[in-house]
Amino acid sequence: MQPRFIALAAIMGVASVFVLSRSAQAPLPDLMPRTSAAATMEERTKGWVVASGIVEPVTKELVLGFETSGVIDTVFVAEGDRVEKGQPLARLRNGMEKAQLEEAQANAQAARMEFEKLTNGSRPEEKGEALAQERRAFKVYEQYRDEATRRQRLWQQDAISREDLERAQRDMDVARQEYVAATQQLKLVEDMYRREDVAKAGYQLAAADSAVGVARAALERMELRAPVSGTVLRVHGEPGEVFSLFAPSPVISVGDISALNVRAEVDERDIGRIRVGQVAFVRADAYGSEKFNGKVGRVVLSLTPKRLRTGNPSEPVDRSVLEVLIALDAPGPLVSGLRVDAFIDASAVPPAK
Repeated sequence: MQPRFIALAAIMGVASVFVLSRSAQAPLPDLMPRTSAAATMEERTKGWVVASGIVEPVTKELVLGFETSGVIDTVFVAEGDRVEKGQPLARLRNGMEKAQLEEAQANAQAARMEFEKLTNGSRPEEKGEALAQERRAFKVYEQYRDEATRRQRLWQQDAISREDLERAQRDMDVARQEYVAATQQLKLVEDMYRREDVAKAGYQLAAADSAVGVARAALERMELRAPVSGTVLRVHGEPGEVFSLFAPSPVISVGDISALNVRAEVDERDIGRIRVGQVAFVRADAYGSEKFNGKVGRVVLSLTPKRLRTGNPSEPVDRSVLEVLIALDAPGPLVSGLRVDAFIDASAVPPAK
């Protein structure tokens, strides 16, 4: 019995080794569902470069936020709206900034009036009155001068006393002094302010105008405007929400979807086969085998870490990739953000332009 038991155990051991060996050679099932992108990555054939890509607007999607912190007051647009460059998209509460601008404008107006007052001098009425006084003083002086001259002749003829002559000369001297004073007053009225005062007023006006510019810029920072013409892709912020520069969050996303590109990630093993102008096409799971044709429009000049994942668990995640921009001839139903498989014909290098 014992030899038979030993033989049976040996046969069972050999069978076990055979079964384990067969099991080790069989492929393990994927831990994640396979996608068409994972399949195409395994179908790299000579002449074609296959890469994962994502559809994006021509201008890339611009995620916008305010230049300052505040509470969102109004959102002027909705998703899907067409906007033009410079068009207001959203606004923060700006009551304080408006008041500061109005105060700065009032101060600037006061400074401008003071400057004009100094440069223009006295009012026409003041100038006219000073001129009239100067002329009256001159007439009085002429009268006393003529009287003093006449009395000088009479005294020489012994027709009047010396006291009468001296009285006439004193009256002439007083009239001359009054005339000189009136002349000085006229000059003062005509040129009332010194150059230093006028220059100081000019500097104050320039400072006030600068303050207006600062206040206006602060008010404009409360408004978010479209940096490019395009379409509102998404509205992230709502009225009443707080926007902070210390923890910035997107408010509105804008992009030009009139034309679409595909940003494909070419594996570092294939970068030597990629050239601008090569024919390409893309496919998307949502549209089956339909092809969307295009050409390589731009090749980024530096490698970056891989961001797009195909869903294949055997896919290397530590590889570097080269971003290639494929310009689509007619994007048709493709939408921004859609994952696609990109096929680039690398069998021939396009002629240099």
